Amino acid sequence: MTKILLITLLLASNLLAGYTEEVKLPSITFKMAKDKNFKVMQRNCQWCHSYGYILNQGKQSRKFWNKSVVKMREVYKAPISTRDEKAITDYLFKYYGNGELN
Repeated sequence: MTKILLITLLLASNLLAGYTEEVKLPSITFKMAKDKNFKVMQRNCQWCHSYGYILNQGKQSRKFWNKSVVKMREVYKAPISTRDEKAITDYLFKYYGNGELN
């Protein structure tokens, strides 16, 4: 029991530690292509992740991008309509595609 109390106190002491200096977090800006479908992509995708997530995928096929959008809707329950699915896939493939359909 004493060990548990000691461990709990040690862990809790970190919560009480204060910073005396201002901490500045780095800001990372990702440049994204903008067209008529950009707002659709932004409205649906940016709720959960940054543009870096998209850029880190590298240039991919249309099939890859479409499967990614469908996965976001079906697995992660993103509220993406079928109309928006097409617009997002078109946007991602146009600017971040490798030219291959499959």
